[in-house]
Amino acid sequence: AEGVLRLKVRAIVGAVVLETTTNPLFVAPTGPRILWGDLHGHSAVSDGTGTPEDWFEYARDVAALDVASLTDHDHWGMLFMDEHPELWTRNVAVARAFDAPGAFVALPGYEWTNWIHGHRHVLYFGDEAPLLSSMDPRYESPQQLWAALRGLKALTIPHHPAGGPIAIDWRVASDAQLEPVVEVCSAHGSSEADDTPRMIHSPQAQHFARDALERGLRLGFVGSGDGHDGHPGLTALGPHYPTGGLVALLSDELTREGVHAALSARRCYATSGARILLRFAVAGARMGEVLAAATIGAAPTMFVHVVGTDALESIDVVVKGGDVLTLPCDGLLEYSTSATLGALKSGDWVYLRVIQRDGSMAWSSPIFVE
Repeated sequence: AEGVLRLKVRAIVGAVVLETTTNPLFVAPTGPRILWGDLHGHSAVSDGTGTPEDWFEYARDVAALDVASLTDHDHWGMLFMDEHPELWTRNVAVARAFDAPGAFVALPGYEWTNWIHGHRHVLYFGDEAPLLSSMDPRYESPQQLWAALRGLKALTIPHHPAGGPIAIDWRVASDAQLEPVVEVCSAHGSSEADDTPRMIHSPQAQHFARDALERGLRLGFVGSGDGHDGHPGLTALGPHYPTGGLVALLSDELTREGVHAALSARRCYATSGARILLRFAVAGARMGEVLAAATIGAAPTMFVHVVGTDALESIDVVVKGGDVLTLPCDGLLEYSTSATLGALKSGDWVYLRVIQRDGSMAWSSPIFVE
């Protein structure tokens, strides 16, 4: 049946009664499928635990992810992949072995671990997957990395941009083709903005994801686990992490090509680990898209639909310049509205921030005006 469905599950084991409710499922006649992914994590190949095979098995069979990428460090950990190329060769082979179009997408990837410009994970969607080390003088700047990746089926994603281990230097503008999204939440906390709940540790002013938008960069939002304990897709459950991170990809095609297209078009949103359902549009434009200022009028209509995994605390509509409109949720599990926004002009952007009572969060990719 059309609408939001949840299963209530009850199990009796001896004298113990266990009860839970599943994540929400939204059934509709139209609209893209949501694919859940964790595009960043580590195994014992660098500074995590378990084998690459363990990592992908957990992502697929326990966390029930649709998409996953193991991104061990290029130059960090017990052994450095850039000094032991057989480790990188193995990681690529494992990803290819687990990739099953239509059932589970496994992407080769690594973390470009640069301690000057910031960390980025590099994802590959085609047959060519070179390890371009941040310690190699040929690839030691973002511009050099992008130049080497150009022509390959690859993307880079800035990781923990606001700080934590190291902040991203937004004075180096993201490459429009190779870096279409930014990570706003991971196991380290939220890098969205300086007014975010559950902020990343050791934040640096002017390095948040919103600061990149204020600089004019058009970036969609993703979450990533960055788990080091062998639990991709469920890092939020770890007692030593303040948050987790997931990306929701809007794509009917569960293939590397479909995932690449969704990220490139910013058809995605981020959560702190909860599988919150989120739909957002302004004047007919959906998350990640660009609106023509001349066509939207003085009071464009926005559409908001959020289905929580817990009671909804607030939904914030964030507009360029830091203006925030808070929608009343009253503890509902599901919230839907159509409402008018104030005038938007060329250069503006707008996105949603969702906060649940249990502390879980979600962020839509921005909608941009030109």
